[in-house]
Amino acid sequence: MEGLGPLGPDCATQPILIAVSGGADSMALAFLARQWRQHVIALVVDHALRAESAEEAQVTCQRLADLGIASRLLTLGPLAAGGLQEQARVARFDILEAASVKAGGSILLVGHHQADQDETLWMRHERGSGQRGLCGIARKIVRGRITVMRPLLTIPPQRLRATLLEAGVNWCEDPSNQNRRFQRVRVRQDLEPFQRREMRVLRQQAVQSQMVEEEQLAWLMSSYVEWQPEGWVKLLPGFFGEVEREAFLLGGEERRGVKRVSDLPKKIRIELLGRLVRLVGGHEYLPTRSALEALFEAAGGSLGRTCLVPLHGKQAGWRLYRESRAFSPAVPAYHGVRWDGRWRYLGEDASYAKIAALGDYARHIRVGRSVAACVLPSLPALWVEGRVVAVPEGVRGVKEDITRCALVWDAGEPAVGGRLY
Repeated sequence: MEGLGPLGPDCATQPILIAVSGGADSMALAFLARQWRQHVIALVVDHALRAESAEEAQVTCQRLADLGIASRLLTLGPLAAGGLQEQARVARFDILEAASVKAGGSILLVGHHQADQDETLWMRHERGSGQRGLCGIARKIVRGRITVMRPLLTIPPQRLRATLLEAGVNWCEDPSNQNRRFQRVRVRQDLEPFQRREMRVLRQQAVQSQMVEEEQLAWLMSSYVEWQPEGWVKLLPGFFGEVEREAFLLGGEERRGVKRVSDLPKKIRIELLGRLVRLVGGHEYLPTRSALEALFEAAGGSLGRTCLVPLHGKQAGWRLYRESRAFSPAVPAYHGVRWDGRWRYLGEDASYAKIAALGDYARHIRVGRSVAACVLPSLPALWVEGRVVAVPEGVRGVKEDITRCALVWDAGEPAVGGRLY
């Protein structure tokens, strides 16, 4: 765990959570974690994709109990036909995140190991992934309300199985791990040792370059981007390289000693623009590189459910905001529910209410000009019987007599600094 902390006190109110499938890798992780900390809880997910999976999950919970590890059994709901592995991945994370928060924890340990890293890198290399993709699986990543940590990424799976055998701990074997219908299984079985070593060298080179870029992205974000509580961002003059930052006046005082944005490679500015589009648009993935380059060169337009428009006068710069279309459907207002990939409800359960876009109703409650009219329709609101009863806390430009509620921004992964490779 060295290098992944600080992790907080070892206490019952802040347990460390462990994702346990019952296989050798996750059982070894649980066994090791229990030697390290007293207050750990295993989250056992039954994917319900095989007839015997429920029994295996129960057996796993018993094995964990024998090791002195408390567990919670979680069962995934039915998955639609097609793309089962991807669907299961998304559903598994959602249920693990919710269970972690319910248990009072914010750190989830996952058992990916060295061979998983090698295989992921090989598949990405074969697809022609760029530098960020070739950094492989992140050791630590902020996702939603939790931080996912993978402390075993440098450990060969043979070492993990040897640990279990030495300790007399049994595990389950999933037959799908031998099914060559899946690409990962074919890669796992066919990848030669020298190819695995090549992937590790490739990853090391990619990580070194990526760390430099992350520093540049962080500087650019802090110097040229202003986050707004209504879920949009303002890009300051200079972001697209048309003027130097030193000459821009902010609050009547000149900002000196700041490097010029033109010193940064254009690809850094395009990369940050893509991350901001993902952030504001509520998508899981970045837009294509070609689409981002076109948006950057035009310094305006629509992409990924967002609009980029220039500002004028004292408000010079650009506004990047969520388009008023293609919103996610309304959802019941239960604590922890996430809407439109951007907002999460943290208030009390209100089954009688729904969370949906403010939409056209915004024009009836907008006041002043502190917030552009184009921004408000994309805000979430609490609706009861066809009328708005509450809007997010901290929102400006809306009548003061409208109730504010605990709808907070949560677009999943942070734009910058959310990963530790």
